[in-house]
Amino acid sequence: MSIDQKIGYTRREFQQIFQVYANGVFEGLFKDFSFSDGKDCFFISFRADAGQKPLITIEKRKMGPDTVLFIATTPAPKGSLRQVARSEKIGHFIEQLRQTITLLKIEHNLVKVNKG
Repeated sequence: MSIDQKIGYTRREFQQIFQVYANGVFEGLFKDFSFSDGKDCFFISFRADAGQKPLITIEKRKMGPDTVLFIATTPAPKGSLRQVARSEKIGHFIEQLRQTITLLKIEHNLVKVNKG
């Protein structure tokens, strides 16, 4: 892959990321996702509902001809973003992402209990 080529997800990477999304849908955390791209990065965002701010945004960033970096962020106070997962290896990244989503599920359930 040339450093000048656009970046995207491999089938294996997308399947692993989408499985995490599907589990979040099953748990009632996510209902919508979107894609966007730039010259050297590609984003997948998971949302609680269409049109809402993403709960998780996953970025695949090109670091060199044969090197990429996966980064996941979530909204933080004052409009900033908090990095919740980061790795050059998709397997390790997915493990971190699952741990983060487990924490989001706990927060989501606490909010539901406090409202109800």
